Amino acid sequence: MSSVVRGLIFSLLIILSPAIAQAQSSGPLTDQTVRISAFSGKPVPRFESLKYAAVHGRTGPSLEYPVAWRYERRGLPVMVVQESREWRKVRDPSGDEVWMHERTLGAQPSVMVFGDDYVPLRRSASDNAKTVARLEPGAIATLISCDADFCEIYINHRRGFAEKSRLWGAPGTRPEQVNLLTARAELTEVGG
Repeated sequence: MSSVVRGLIFSLLIILSPAIAQAQSSGPLTDQTVRISAFSGKPVPRFESLKYAAVHGRTGPSLEYPVAWRYERRGLPVMVVQESREWRKVRDPSGDEVWMHERTLGAQPSVMVFGDDYVPLRRSASDNAKTVARLEPGAIATLISCDADFCEIYINHRRGFAEKSRLWGAPGTRPEQVNLLTARAELTEVGG
């Protein structure tokens, strides 16, 4: 191998290493390998959120395809699993996959509470921290940041920490599917 080719390969590795490291640092989202999209330059798969209160999910990547779903929940987190130039194939929390135009995605990062029970919103990132509210399954919150076990979120004028494993859309998680028809969306105050 010539020194020019080795130098070119080495240069490419140095240029791509931050993107590869970023994709690997978010942890496994699915059984798929994380890759960097040639269209957006972002990792795929990844979580994004719906920008608008009404977004159409189509059966294919153009306006020529019929609408499969109409999503009426601004901020709903979805997982981008494939990309074309202007279209993103996304998986919603219930596991359905549709195509959405890129301009409908990219709202502030959000997460959705899932499971059968309330999730405590805690004052700090600890199982022993005081509970300031309880989140019902289906509640959507703005994502601020995450560590290994907890995410800091903002919901209904409250800021606190919730278990990362109970938040659909948290980076590095591989959550179960959610039944969107039965998901509720409330915050219950805790006394004091």
